Amino acid sequence: MRILIYTGKGGVGKTSMAAAAACRLAQSGRRVLIMSTDQAHSLGDSFDVRLGDEPKQIAENLQALEIDTSVETRKAWGSLQDYMKEIINKKTQGKSLEVDEVLALPTLDELFAMLRVLDVYRENSCDDLLIDCAPTGETLALLRFPERLGQMVKRLLPFVRAFTFSAGFVVSKATNVPKPSDKVFRDFSKLTDRLMELQKIMSDPDITSIRIVTTPERIVLEEARRNYTWMHMYGFNVDAVIINRIYPESAMKGYFSTWIDVQRENLKLAKESFPGVKVFTMDLKDHELRGMEALSEAAGEVYKDTDLEEVFVKEEIFHIENEDGYSVLVINLPYASADEISVGQMNGDILLTLRNERRRFQIPETVRERNFDHFEYKSGLLKVYLNIK
Repeated sequence: MRILIYTGKGGVGKTSMAAAAACRLAQSGRRVLIMSTDQAHSLGDSFDVRLGDEPKQIAENLQALEIDTSVETRKAWGSLQDYMKEIINKKTQGKSLEVDEVLALPTLDELFAMLRVLDVYRENSCDDLLIDCAPTGETLALLRFPERLGQMVKRLLPFVRAFTFSAGFVVSKATNVPKPSDKVFRDFSKLTDRLMELQKIMSDPDITSIRIVTTPERIVLEEARRNYTWMHMYGFNVDAVIINRIYPESAMKGYFSTWIDVQRENLKLAKESFPGVKVFTMDLKDHELRGMEALSEAAGEVYKDTDLEEVFVKEEIFHIENEDGYSVLVINLPYASADEISVGQMNGDILLTLRNERRRFQIPETVRERNFDHFEYKSGLLKVYLNIK
């Protein structure tokens, strides 16, 4: 089973490009499910059908759905939510607070929507799962969150559980806060395991490919380049970029004539920015890409005869090499700059910070006894030097 994630800046046409790809795959005989995890769903609009939270057959071999985040949230952490609700009601005596609104956490809602991906993968109910994701920033937050939550829970849950069992009755009696049940711990531990399993699937390049949709405008391209860098930083495989809404030169006359050279330069930049990655292009159409016929026509133009289930490229995100007595962690980090990077070490792990994003790299056991010494950044490669203790 292949998972293809379409992401990009809001408004670049990622839903249309994902829907067109779904049409092409279904027409080739693959069993396809396409789902939207973006709370501002527009997938149904693209197919010109009404979609809900359960898969709907919209063509031969093709099903689609728009995830209801409230349903997924309830499934993911219902018992913990009930426990928190009980605490709030105890402390406020049921007054002044709309508890359900207090516990509605948008970021978690979107994250739990991604767990639907894990369910589909476990069921193996299709050959290709296509995901129309939220805009770039939200997608990155969702993809990196399981790793962070998992690290936190693995460290804290045993301690909290031990404390609760040893002192929970006393605390509960003294503070009037109900003691959590075993089910709360079991469900939270199960949720963490599911998130970590999802993280493993998403970061496996043989299963999951990230496909970035952009347009030839410089501002949008710069975000696509940053997106490409962040995906590398978090170990996700970007194997394709779709440059959408290219103005045909025949349409760029008169008032728009000054855009011809600008667009040519931006297209050159785009094609130079993603070496080795499959780059597709799509002209701006004189009609909406709405409905199966229009989407199928667009798929033929943008994807041509390409086998969309193929892994177009598997880029090595990092590796270890030796240099002048150092063990060097080499990380592929395109389109960053040295002054945006800081590197440190904690509990044997390497902590990489790029702008306001942080990633933790677990050092392989063979060099885990070494300490961070210094780092260098050059030509898209970050080298982290480890010396002997």
